[in-house]
Amino acid sequence: MAKLIISTYKYRHILESFANLPDVNGLVTRRKGQLFSTNCLYIHNDVKFTERLMTLITEIALLENPVYKYSAKLRDMAKDLRGTPIYNEGLIALSHFLKHSRLLHLEGYVAFRMSEYREKLDFMSYSLIKKMKLIQQD
Repeated sequence: MAKLIISTYKYRHILESFANLPDVNGLVTRRKGQLFSTNCLYIHNDVKFTERLMTLITEIALLENPVYKYSAKLRDMAKDLRGTPIYNEGLIALSHFLKHSRLLHLEGYVAFRMSEYREKLDFMSYSLIKKMKLIQQD
């Protein structure tokens, strides 16, 4: 079993939801200042754990984007990215990351390691907004 410490400054409630999953069974604690973290024990190459963690990270990516942050409808549309090649590449990259690191800061991972995914979200939001404007003009 491997140990992973997941931390966040902004997304305590999302981290608590993840930590409360039966197979994660973690406890969120407050560390220095406003940094919240949880310790997870998982089996290396556990696909289910990696997929759940990827779901958590993509949710953070959506909330870090100002367009998706305030629109639940757009967030639901963005969830269609699951199963696409860019999502699968992110899943592989996360699996590789877990092999080499025992610390995961959610906002940092999204900012520095998910640039292609965030770029795809931006393109998607741009096209959705463009479609909405075209519909309003008709």
